[in-house]
Amino acid sequence: MPHLLVFGARNLGRVVAEHLIAQGWDATGVSRTEETAAAFPGTGIVADATSAASMASVVERAKPFDLAVNAVSPKGRFGGGDLVTTDDDAMAPYLEQVLPASFAFFRICGAALIERGAGTIIQVTGGSSRRALPGRAPWGAGAAGQRALSQAAANELKPHGVHAALLICDGSFGGPGDDAGGERIDTLELAKAVQFLHEQGRSAWTHELVVTPVGDRWTP
Repeated sequence: MPHLLVFGARNLGRVVAEHLIAQGWDATGVSRTEETAAAFPGTGIVADATSAASMASVVERAKPFDLAVNAVSPKGRFGGGDLVTTDDDAMAPYLEQVLPASFAFFRICGAALIERGAGTIIQVTGGSSRRALPGRAPWGAGAAGQRALSQAAANELKPHGVHAALLICDGSFGGPGDDAGGERIDTLELAKAVQFLHEQGRSAWTHELVVTPVGDRWTP
């Protein structure tokens, strides 16, 4: 039975798990709270994804797994605010949560998949990884860092048979079935994108996949 390990099990991570479990997968979900862990459709674990020691403990418990997904989102105000008027600590969620979690994710989950000699590791991020937007400079910096880590991982892990990819959600998203007339991305479609990346054959791998709401303008 294939096994999913997902960090950030409350929203998108839970939908990815539900989608794959319906197709015969097992799933382990990591979250910040007991409430979210209890609601996870597979095995729920409470852990701090920003702590390398905590993540290493989770990975040891979850091995072996075929697919690792990092869908951890920062706590606090999204975006960070206007660059010249925002608070002094606006970068904190991205420097203390987003980047440490992604750094540990690629290092520790990547090492586990190298040990196995196969598997897929996917970092989920936002459109700010492609371009920084007004009012979102701190988030843009954090997302760009996630993209850099993903690019390095793609090249470093490929020789070991491990597929690393960045899934860029370039727009807001809602729950399963909630596409708001094309203005938001249905999270089930993102779950299908995760599955697509994992199931790619060994002759050609996608290392960055951008998903945009149909009703929103796509910006190259």
